Amino acid sequence: MRIEKLNENKIRIFLNLDDLKSKNINVHDFMSNSLESQEFFLDMLDTANAEVGFNTADYKLIIEALASSDR
Repeated sequence: MRIEKLNENKIRIFLNLDDLKSKNINVHDFMSNSLESQEFFLDMLDTANAEVGFNTADYKLIIEALASSDR
């Protein structure tokens, strides 16, 4: 997983299949609203806060997910 802070209000998170496998999540579960994907997303936000200072406490979020075949 790689996190880029684009500005104070936006980050970009890059994931690969190994990141999903490490949390026992498949692509279908990740793209759905499963409990596992929600927990993984919250973990990503905690990591973003720790790594780049992106704090989401008490904010509404908009999430845009894109799939890429880049490896």
